[in-house]
Amino acid sequence: MKLSEKIIRIALVALILLSLVLTYAIWLSPTSKTADVNTSKQAVKNDQNYTKATDAFLPIRGVWHVAEGIFQTSSENLLATTQARLTEGTYGQLHEVAQNEAESKKYYHLDNGVELNYEGSFSLAEYVKVFDMPVSLSSLKEAEKIDFSQIQVDFSKKKLRFLNYSKGLVYEATISADFTSLTTVFQKNQGRYLAMSDDDPGVPRVLRTKDRVRLKKYSYILTTQSYSLFRNAFFQNPEQAKGEEASGTRSFVSGHEELMMDEQKRLVTFAGELPTDLTKESSYSQSFNYVSRLGTAVGNLRYFDHHDGQINYRIFVEGYPVFSHSSKGKMSVKIEPASNTTSPQVEIETSMDTVQVPIPSDEEVELPSTLEVENNLAAVGIDLSKVQNYIIGYIWQDIDGVNKLVALTPEWFVKYENVWYPADQLMQGNLETGAN
Repeated sequence: MKLSEKIIRIALVALILLSLVLTYAIWLSPTSKTADVNTSKQAVKNDQNYTKATDAFLPIRGVWHVAEGIFQTSSENLLATTQARLTEGTYGQLHEVAQNEAESKKYYHLDNGVELNYEGSFSLAEYVKVFDMPVSLSSLKEAEKIDFSQIQVDFSKKKLRFLNYSKGLVYEATISADFTSLTTVFQKNQGRYLAMSDDDPGVPRVLRTKDRVRLKKYSYILTTQSYSLFRNAFFQNPEQAKGEEASGTRSFVSGHEELMMDEQKRLVTFAGELPTDLTKESSYSQSFNYVSRLGTAVGNLRYFDHHDGQINYRIFVEGYPVFSHSSKGKMSVKIEPASNTTSPQVEIETSMDTVQVPIPSDEEVELPSTLEVENNLAAVGIDLSKVQNYIIGYIWQDIDGVNKLVALTPEWFVKYENVWYPADQLMQGNLETGAN
């Protein structure tokens, strides 16, 4: 045997031995072993899975007023990109320029610029904090009490505005920025926008789709979350919560906090005292404390609206909110202020069920234009003066006979006297129950 062949064989044997040693080190070393955890006694905390405020409080619609026309998108990616561009600008002092509806009307129409819209009004101070906007609020009185529903970036006049339609208030600041980055967001993604019209809208200040809208229909695998997720997210000291089981229900109690899970209704309710470190925060920060700790386990929860002290978060699919005829797809948080005998109280309602894994499908649904919806409502005698808004959303439908599968179908939803209804239901005159 030649010397070179002996050297090669020795080298091969050495490599094989090294491979075995490394395999042992990887699979059998103490660092690879997982410690036993008693999940009934220990709360699991993982900051990396917490929901980000910049995701939960992102505006839900963006509207571009450009030379080609008016175009709207609900794409979370495009909205996040646009919001990020706004933080790169330089702004002057924000000050009030309109105090009533008569004064604010001149700001309703934007010739050249971008709008970002919320469904429910949002706190100005919270927006500046969450998105780290370089805007000074020092010249405004009680800035922490100011809320708005629309942001305007006026390219022609180089102004940034915050509008509160319900109160007729407008706040404005000068802006120094390169607007090219904002127009580029539209120019490079025109296929992801809907053409809009604001000609004589039936509902003031609400844009209408020019044409019919085609959207995908989705099927999702239903996921039922474990009790430990909600216990760990809602209790101040989850490891101290004592659990009990009864027929169809599971409950946990710790001090003045109580969590109830109704397995028949798939309903989760929680009641307790607000943590002391949150008492001076806004209601948005207070409610988000509970949303963030659920992480992404319950789906893409985003702020939607608020009513009578209750802040509502909804699961969003492809940029559109999910509605149902139960608590599914939604999380509501209500904060009761402190009284002479009690500290601030929190009440939460959500569902055990959520959707996370989509089943691919090419099936599409064609929705009528907004004008068609308006005309159909008027034809059946609906008072359009009581309609406050229109939005496209997905309706949650459990599929009969198919366990663990949910159909999400796009529909028009109408906000009528502060209640959301599927447009078809409203046309039938059924006002007994709205869409949750």
